[in-house]
This record gives sequence, structure tokens and C-alpha cells, in this order.
Amino acid sequence: MSGSTSTPQDLPITLLPLTSQQRDELDRDLLEANGSFLKMINEDKEAATSDFLDSMLASIMERTLWAASRLLKREHLKDNLDLDMAREATLHRHPQLREIIRHACRTRSFSHIADLTIFQIPQATDPVQSSQVEDRSNFLYDSFVRPYVGKAVDGFYEYLKNNNMEFRGLHGPYYAKFCSIVQSSGTGKSRLMIELRNKGVIVLYMNLRDRSDPGFPMRDLVPARILTEDTDCTAAEYTARCCAFFTAIFQTLQEDLSGKLPRLRSGNPDPVIKSWNDQMCNMRSNARDEFFQKVHSRYEEETAAKLGSMSLTGNKIVAPKLEGESFVTTSYNNMLMVLQRILTENRDQVSNHDPKLVIAFDEAHPLSNMSKKGFRPSHIIGRTINCYSKNSDASVWVVFASTTSQVADFSAPQSIHDSLRVAVAGQLLYPPYTHLGWDQNADPLSGTLANNVASFDHIVGFGRPLWKSLVGKRTISEVLELAAQKLCKSMTFHANDANQALAILSQRFGLDICLGHPDAVSYLEKAVASYLRICFSTTEDRMWSFTGYPSEPILSCVAAMIVHRTPSDVDFVLGILKKKIDGGMVEIGQSGELASRLLLLLAKDLFIRKDPPKGVIRDLYYNESGDAELIDCRKVSVVDFLEYLFGETFWSRTIEEAKAAFQHAYINFSHWVSMTEFISPPVPDQTDADSLSARCSAKEWTLRHWHRTSAVQCCHLQPLVDKMIPIYFDDPALGSDDLNRVSQIFISDKAGKNRHEHDLWSVTRTHDSIQCLSNLPYIALLLDLDVEPKLNVTFSENEPNHAETDRCLRIYASGISGTTFPFLGQHPVVASQLRGLVSRQKEAPSQTTLEALVKFGSTARLRNLQWELQDA
Repeated sequence: MSGSTSTPQDLPITLLPLTSQQRDELDRDLLEANGSFLKMINEDKEAATSDFLDSMLASIMERTLWAASRLLKREHLKDNLDLDMAREATLHRHPQLREIIRHACRTRSFSHIADLTIFQIPQATDPVQSSQVEDRSNFLYDSFVRPYVGKAVDGFYEYLKNNNMEFRGLHGPYYAKFCSIVQSSGTGKSRLMIELRNKGVIVLYMNLRDRSDPGFPMRDLVPARILTEDTDCTAAEYTARCCAFFTAIFQTLQEDLSGKLPRLRSGNPDPVIKSWNDQMCNMRSNARDEFFQKVHSRYEEETAAKLGSMSLTGNKIVAPKLEGESFVTTSYNNMLMVLQRILTENRDQVSNHDPKLVIAFDEAHPLSNMSKKGFRPSHIIGRTINCYSKNSDASVWVVFASTTSQVADFSAPQSIHDSLRVAVAGQLLYPPYTHLGWDQNADPLSGTLANNVASFDHIVGFGRPLWKSLVGKRTISEVLELAAQKLCKSMTFHANDANQALAILSQRFGLDICLGHPDAVSYLEKAVASYLRICFSTTEDRMWSFTGYPSEPILSCVAAMIVHRTPSDVDFVLGILKKKIDGGMVEIGQSGELASRLLLLLAKDLFIRKDPPKGVIRDLYYNESGDAELIDCRKVSVVDFLEYLFGETFWSRTIEEAKAAFQHAYINFSHWVSMTEFISPPVPDQTDADSLSARCSAKEWTLRHWHRTSAVQCCHLQPLVDKMIPIYFDDPALGSDDLNRVSQIFISDKAGKNRHEHDLWSVTRTHDSIQCLSNLPYIALLLDLDVEPKLNVTFSENEPNHAETDRCLRIYASGISGTTFPFLGQHPVVASQLRGLVSRQKEAPSQTTLEALVKFGSTARLRNLQWELQDA
């Protein structure tokens, strides 16, 4: 709006609660900060809408809002300024702003810019809503600053130390001193980086989350804007921004750390490092705002001016030369000199491999997005880090954290294409760090009685630390709803959504994803990023991640509540599962393993929901006491469950003593956990009781699964049995020690064309690979699911001189039908889907046969030996 005589009154005004003295102070500070711009702005009347002028006006607008925000906080006044509005786009939406800012420059009254209503966040008219917003902010902060539990930070510290050792080691050269943290939501990535402060590391934490994301820690405006916004520039322009940004970071670090040198006494760096971290690792500290404002000022005034002579028109950056490298390297080396003085009086020691400074970028996934000009910001940032760190021995690291695996690919291809993942000259990148810990907040085994393990307060401690951090600050309903929202990536569950259905089923039933399927990689990456799947590890080339859903009973309960909301939802998700199995993405097992996991756990789900008692937590909307029991974790009578599973006549099929033997027996499993070795593996000769190969006793193994309501899917090579479900005997006659009250249901899966009824008698828990000896009775169940229906029940009496020292209820159940499993008569769709799973195993898919032939001799099975099969 060139030549306009607009005044500030052209836009609505809401005066900030500042005194005249405070306004004078603000105007003086801004006059000093903007001095270099004022003459150019006041004289440039002919180019009032030029891009260069808009850039200067936006800078003045941003500095004004930042300075006003700092002043309001300092004076403990309400700060409702929306700093995100300070951008050039605001000038385009409100053209009169140009003349308003120029008017402020002429009158030296910058504080009036901040009085404009467009820069102030509208206040909620509903006091309850306003209170809820403030309460949410306090709640997120309180959860974030809870005492840190676990050893994940120790592991990460060692990871950084090893990375520094390897940087120039035998396996090098590595590309640059940056690495990544990749893990699912709620596992503590942000807190992990912050907690390095307690290991003597200087931590500069920055959050790049999207401006619409209300998560915590909140978005840091300066780095987020510079690195993630307006990326439709040329690659050269973005390179200039990165060089300017890192130069400004190092210069500001140098200044801040230099200011703390007078406090350095006797060469002890701890007080100086603690002073820095106390301010910069507090997400509510004004020091963070002040630091980033300094960074922004240097980014604009000093560094950007020096880089003004760079060529910014090229669309590609030719390796290995990086324009602006000298500015970044000089500022980095100057910062290192200050760091050396702080850390030690002996300069030789500063080169050791313990991490000294970590620059952490959280929520870094936007940096991996492809710009319209054909480059990824992450590639250019990686090159910038390379330019200053490639010749440095100092253990100064940049860490990128996200739920997505793209942050592991901050490489810099020689010519930037969307498909490239290889660093310059084949240099190596570090595999991401994934080990953030598990069960940090779980009750000790001795801390909860076996009869009380179903309580919400107990179950919520297992798994990722997020759930427990919410307890006491949020209601049970809010915790459960948040878990549901994160598991489904949605406020609402849609049973016909394949991603949601697979998340619900995988978490409880342990779906095995076929690694060779073309959709497997994209699905697993998406599941980690958005559906709470956990990344266990990543291959050295970062091309493949090993992932899964570990035991997390609170999430299992949420998944069960979601899928059993309506009967049709179960049918829908099983239908989606069938499609994924038909397409080859989900494996069903060689002996009906998946079908039996579904059959047994769905049977329990349906049984406990027939007539639920009052006071239990059976949906997401419970808001009473935390000692209430979760319906899916409650103990269930073995007598009643077997009667539901096999029909009311079940116990009449054997002697009366059988029912009496299990009258005090209970099960409580809510999900399946997969094993990777025998129940009782061979133990090498060793005397160290703390060895990693030391075996848990059979009783403790069973009791620990009872405590977290998990059942076991045995490894593929486990002899005799395929599954174990813990049994607990609630019988006072057995004494008070819960270890002496446990037994098991052992399950053998069969899915061949012939009956295997005789195999039931070979199941024994005294086998060397099982060794679960007990004086209590147990159950052996053989599921022969792909033959004609039959149910046979026997109860073995103790026999003199027999290897078994106790009694066993042996059950042979064949065929998936209402004859063997009467409850399926009320759920015909479930029965049909389960039958479809086992019938598929009659004929192996072509790819399975071909894979088996390549692996000749790997087993003694015909499929791995008879090469003639391919001609059949």
C-alpha cells in the first residue's frame, strides 16, 4: 500500500498492560536493535512493497513482539502475544501493517505495534475453557519434570561416546557428528535428551514441532521458523539459512558460556555446566526465550549480512564445496575455545570421547520433507554439520529425534534427488538410538499381591513411561482415551481402517509381518511413527528396522475396549486381517499359531463381557478410583472359562476330581508375548549369578507373566508345546507365597490334514526344554484345528514311579466349529474367519514353497528337502 497515510487505528487495538516507563524501556531497546534498519526504511518510499523492505519490516515486527513478550514475563504480567504472527505472511494479509510499522519507526514508538489485536491470542470467553487450557499446560509440564527413572540416559551417553570413538576409527570415516533417536510416541525421547544434563553434558534443546501441534515441550519459534518454514526457496538459499543459523548458535553459545567463566573455580566445570543447564533445560525459563532471541538477532544482522555475497540462485549444491563453510567453522572453533576453558585446564583432555555438548532437535521429521525445489532440508543441514565437524575431535554432537525413521537419513547426496539415501563418497551414518527403556514405572514383583494385579494403578506402570506420568494429574478416563487416541492415531476408532485394525490386533495378538512383502517397510515405519509400535533396532545401513509391540497391558486393555465396543467391530477387524493374510503381508504360522491365539483370547474377551460385575473398568470412560480392576486383567475362573469355551457339559466328560482340582484356579491373560528361545534353554557352565544367561525359575517366570497379564507364544522350535497361559491358585491352604500358587496351561497347535490326538500324551512339563515342575495340577491342551470336530477330556491320576509328580487335565479339541467350541455358535463371523485362517495352511503359498526350497537342509521338513515339490 505505497504512499498510504494509514495510522495504527486502521487495525483494532488492545493495549498491553504496560506502564509508560515500561513502554519507554521497550522503545529504547528496540531503537537500539533496529538502528541499522531505520534509515533504509524511512528513505525507501519508492519501494514500499519490495521483498527487501518486507523482510526488514517483518524483522522489526518480530523483534517487537519478542521484546514485549519478555518484558511481560519479567514483570509477571499476562503474556498473550502470538509470536507466530510475526512473519512476512502477516504483512500480506494486513497490508496496512507496512505503514503502521513505518510510522512506529518514524515516531520511535515500537511498543504500539504489540498493541495491535491481531498479535494477541484471543482470550476464551468461557472461564472454564480458559482454566482447562492452563490446567493442560501445567499438567504437561508437571509430567515432564517428574523424577527420571531408568538407565536409558546411561545407554545414550555410551552411544554418543562410542560414536565419537568410531568417528575416525577403523570403520570410518563417518560423515558428520550427528545421530538420531527413533522411537514410538510416549517412550521418553525428549526427556532422554534433556537428562544428559545430569551426566555433565551441556544440552541445547530445540523443538521443531508443527505450530498446530499442542504437544509438550512446546515449539521453539526461532529454530522452527528458520529450519522448517518457507522451504520452497532454492537449495542455495536454504544453505545460506543453515550456515547463518549454526553460526548464530555457536556465537550465542560462545557469549553465554564466556559469561559464566568468572564462576569457574579450581578447574571444576560442574557449577558452570549446572548453571547453564538449569536455565536452558527448564522449558518455562525466560533464559530460553532470551537465548533464542539472541540467536535470531545474530542470524539476521551479523551472519546473514556476511552471507549476502553468496550465490543464492542455484537449485543444486555441488559436493563437496559448501558456501558459507568458513563462517560456520570459525564460529564453531571460537565456541570450542570457550568450551575447553570450561571443561578442563588441560586442553588435551577436552578431546576425550565423553560427550561435552549436545545440540538436540526434537520432532525433527519436518526436515525430511521434500521441498518444491527438489531438496530435503535434512540433507543440507547434514552437510552444514559435516563442514564444521569433519576435522574436529571434540565430542560435540547434534541429535535429531522423532517417531519417524526419516531422521536417520540426514545424509547429503552429491546431487539431491528424492530417491537418494547415500552420503557423500559413501561415508557412513550412525544407526539411530532406539533403547529408551521399558517398565521404568512398574511395581516390583514383591510390591503387589497376585490377587491385586488387575488394578489400574498396578497395570498402568508397565510399558512406556507416558501412562504412569499422567496418573494423579489426569483422570483414569483421560489416560485411557489418550492411549486409545495414540494407538489409533485418531480421536475415533474406525473398524474399517486397515492401519487402526492392524494396530489393535498386533498389540494383543502378536501379528507377524512378512518381511519380504512389498508393503512391509512402509507399514512398519508408519506403525512406529503413528500407532505406538516400538522400534527394537535398525540395520547398519538404516534400510530396515526390527519392530513390534512389546508387552504393555494397559494398551492391551484399551485395544480390547475399542474393538469390543460393538460386535460388528470384531467382525470388521478380522475381515481386514484376512485381507492382509490373503495378500501375504501377515504370516499365520505353520501350525495354526495365529488362529489359536485369536481363538483363545477372543473367547476370554467374550466370556468376561457376558455379565461384567459392577465397579470394574470396562470402557474408556471410567472416572472412579485407581484401585478398580480392568475387566481384561481380572482373574477368571478356569472352571467357568473352560465351560464357556467347550460347553456346559465339559466337566462331565471326565472324573469329578478334575473339576475339584481346579476349583481355586484362575487365568487373567490380556495379550500374547512371543518368545525367541526355549522356555528352559540350555545354560552354559558359569558361576556368575548375574550373568545375562542366568535363567529365571519356572515359578517366577510364570508369576511375572501373571503380574502383567500376559500369555506366551513359544518360539518356533520349542519342543512339545507352542503356548503357555499362567494359572494362579487362590487357595489359602497353599500358604502366603504367591510363587507356590502358580501353574500353567500348556497348548500344542496342530493344523495338518491328519489327526494328532496321540501327541497330547507326549506333552509334559518335565521335558528338558520346559522344566516347570510343581505340586499343583496343570492343563495340557492340544488344538487340532483343521480336522473334523472332536472333544476329548481326561484327567491323569498320579502313577507310582511316573516321571510326573502331579496331575494333568488333558484336552484334545479339534475343528473350529460350534460342536467343539459352542460359544462360536453365537459369533458365526468370527468362526468363519478363524476357519479361513487354518484352511489356508492346507496349501502353502507359492512364495513360501520357493523360499523353503532355497533353504535346503535348514530343517528336516520335506519342504526344505524335496526339490521335486516345485514340479508337483
